[in-house]
Amino acid sequence: MSEFVKYRIPGKPIEALSGQFLPWNGTDQGFLVTDFTLDQLLILVPDHAISPTECCILENQPKDTSREVFINQSKRIHQEITEGACEKVVLSRVKSAPYQSHFLFEDFETLCTSYPNAFVYLLSSKLFGTWIGATPEVLLQKSGDHYRTVALAATKKIDDLTAWSPKEIFEQGVVNDFIINRLHDAECEAVQSNERHEYVAGPLKHLRNEITFSSPNTALKTLIESLHPTPAVSGLPQNKAISLIQLLEVHDRSLYSGVIGFVAEHSSNLFVNLRCAQVFDNAVSLYVGGGHTEASDANAEWEETENKAKTLLNIFQNH
Repeated sequence: MSEFVKYRIPGKPIEALSGQFLPWNGTDQGFLVTDFTLDQLLILVPDHAISPTECCILENQPKDTSREVFINQSKRIHQEITEGACEKVVLSRVKSAPYQSHFLFEDFETLCTSYPNAFVYLLSSKLFGTWIGATPEVLLQKSGDHYRTVALAATKKIDDLTAWSPKEIFEQGVVNDFIINRLHDAECEAVQSNERHEYVAGPLKHLRNEITFSSPNTALKTLIESLHPTPAVSGLPQNKAISLIQLLEVHDRSLYSGVIGFVAEHSSNLFVNLRCAQVFDNAVSLYVGGGHTEASDANAEWEETENKAKTLLNIFQNH
């Protein structure tokens, strides 16, 4: 069975590629996918355009995260933050739902239509199984030596007209500061961040800065390793936050919150793999998360993950 991906970069037509996912050496061109901590960087080198019909479905479905477990994990994180170990930690959970996998290709098309500003993909790999997603978060977009990235964090329902809270503004601000500092450390040039603004992504909205820079002498792989995982999917300080995530989360994040997109010599489009799900024979496992700070409320964080899950559930349950 061949491995494949179908994907749609915002504003561009749908692409479909087939081949084999292989370790990425930093120079090959093709479709890139990584895990959360960049321990696995794989690339599907273009073989030929395809019309895929069969997916690699794995058997071992991750266990759902109960509300009780999530609340207890949140309390532990809050304790670590108040004791000064971390400023922010992003906690994720798994939520499953019944699903018939023969709707996959139809639902991919619906996601493309429903979320025109998202990077939408359907991926099938012997190692990771089958995943589908629609993520709003740019990691790196490259055109020649010029790059664009975003600092995106904080989440509210689109119909929530209340002011953004200090907690939400802080949560997004630390992502922006982290990215800018890492770009300066990587000796990037002409680093500029525009004003913070509200950004709509389907049924949700976030706070976001757009950041541009140039980097004629830095390899793309080096830039990826400098930026990822950002505090938007891990926390601060990065190493301490990741250690706490790996201690508390009982599931393997796998492709969730990893890097995904197409890389080429002169033009690349890479995204953070959010709003995604792994597909099984009769179910999907959705991966959702949220940033915890000292001002966080565990029950509010649970509700935020429920709202994020609706991005895909609104499509999956419409059959």
